Amino acid sequence: MRKRGKRDGYIERISVGFTPEQMRRVEEVLRVRARDGKLQHKTDLIRDALNLYLAHQDDIPGTRAAITRKLEGRLDAVEAQLQRQNDLLERLVTFFQRKKGA
Repeated sequence: MRKRGKRDGYIERISVGFTPEQMRRVEEVLRVRARDGKLQHKTDLIRDALNLYLAHQDDIPGTRAAITRKLEGRLDAVEAQLQRQNDLLERLVTFFQRKKGA
């Protein structure tokens, strides 16, 4: 693992407290990854966890979850419009079939 500096883009700092159980779990993840040959700093693991958490927040514009929610809403609207058009088409077919039979 190499030493990181400001050139990596990390210029903001925050101090966060963890419970002993949280820290034990973080260290266990690091141990498992190290056994698999994937050495990682604690800070990188915590950044990854934060990025994953933020990506799943649907109230933050631009996140995957927000984009998915927006697309699902649009898809629902398209499906409703398609159903209305299908109903209209069925009524028109029925109308013309009756007219043809009469």
